[in-house]
Formats: sequence, structure tokens, C-alpha cells
Amino acid sequence: MKVAGCVIQNRQIITNTSDCFEARYKGKSIYISTDHGFGEPYIKDLKRYVIDVVDLKTGMYDVQTYEDYYTITDAITYALKGAMLVS
Repeated sequence: MKVAGCVIQNRQIITNTSDCFEARYKGKSIYISTDHGFGEPYIKDLKRYVIDVVDLKTGMYDVQTYEDYYTITDAITYALKGAMLVS
């Protein structure tokens, strides 16, 4: 899977649906989902995603937030940029 110039190998992707994405990439665990308790998006056409990126060595969060996007691909791009995996 190629997103924002990053190639995430299929064997590293645990879940990849329109509502949930979970994978490992460059020592990080990426988890994005619409299943959360953060309410509804402000604009009805968008979906609210919880975005967590955790460093596998230290266990520290690189990204821990929620954002509203049209697609999960936009949320993955935000997660990769927030964890400084792309510029």
C-alpha cells in the first residue's frame, strides 16, 4: 500500500478498511479508527478518526489525537506526517 510516498508492506498491515487502519511502519504502530467516543464531526460529509502512532521501542505516543477527514487515506497521511515519517 502506498500512501503519501510511503510504501507500507501488506504483511505489516493488520487491518485496512474504510473505518479502521492498523499497521506497523518503520518502528511505529499506527492505529486509525472511527470507533471512539469523541462525538460527531462538525461537517456531516466528514468522518471523525482517532489517530494514534506509538513508537514500538519506547512505547511513547508520536501522535495521539482525533481529526475529521473525508477518507481514511487522509487520516493515514496526517498520522505519517505527525510522526515525522514523511515531510
